[in-house]
Amino acid sequence: MREYETVFIIQPEISQEGHRSLFEKLDKLLESHGAERLLCEDLGKRKLAYEIRKFQKGHYFAFRYLDGGSVVPELERSLRLEESVLRYLTVVISDHVADVEARKAEAADQERIQAQKAAERAAREAEEAKARQVAEESARLDESEDEDADADEDEMEDPLDEDAEVSDREEGDEA
Repeated sequence: MREYETVFIIQPEISQEGHRSLFEKLDKLLESHGAERLLCEDLGKRKLAYEIRKFQKGHYFAFRYLDGGSVVPELERSLRLEESVLRYLTVVISDHVADVEARKAEAADQERIQAQKAAERAAREAEEAKARQVAEESARLDESEDEDADADEDEMEDPLDEDAEVSDREEGDEA
């Protein structure tokens, strides 16, 4: 049995539900041909080297599986027909996988580690978003306090200006 990796790029605005439906479709295809899915790795959104169908960014995924080779043309055909897929590439990772069960266990560990990293990243991003929101709110409050202070200064009359007007009138009376 050989190990394959298919890397594909999806349009960046496709939702998580769209990703899941595509993965389910690919999983069913692998299952129908007797192939074993090992790992589906989300490589994230990245800027493309060149524009593809007017997209400058794409969401990258790596899909690893074990098969004798019969599923590859069918998988590539399915990706070619999928409108949300911009590009794909399939490569052979290993020509001969001797211990399939050990490779499956290793892939399951990798997937678990990826899930932990994704959860940590999501928590970190949530904290950063909350910190940005607090900073924006404090900036708005400071801005509104500055506007209130400016309005209060405009309402107050300067006593020195009144003295200057009175002295100008007195000088005019003397002349």
